Amino acid sequence: METLDLIAYFGMAVVVIASALAIMNQQQKLADPDDLSVVELDTLSGIYELAKPGQYLVRVYRQSGNLYKDDQLFNDREAAVKAGVATFKRAKIPYAVVEENTLTDFVFRRPFHNHRGKAEGKKVAKVEIFKIE
Repeated sequence: METLDLIAYFGMAVVVIASALAIMNQQQKLADPDDLSVVELDTLSGIYELAKPGQYLVRVYRQSGNLYKDDQLFNDREAAVKAGVATFKRAKIPYAVVEENTLTDFVFRRPFHNHRGKAEGKKVAKVEIFKIE
């Protein structure tokens, strides 16, 4: 039984260390002003590369992968990004990881999966903004 206990403790230690390293890595990226892959929410409205003019679709996902709310259409790219940022602020997510930033797509997600509470899969996970016209 001692060998299994040691293996279990070692496995838990590896998971804790890996998690701590991942969080420290994201914090370093957040502190670096030249790295735009992890940014504070107020910075998001200044870094997007969406083409203008056009219509923009905002889609918000839950951690479970399902839609968080119905898709929203905007005629202004600034309003579309503000809607996504407002959703993150309401969910008390302090910063975001930018997954894609092109002329047609702007995608950002929460920095880590939130395992707290009984509504774990229902929390906001990602915002996708697409230029559709």
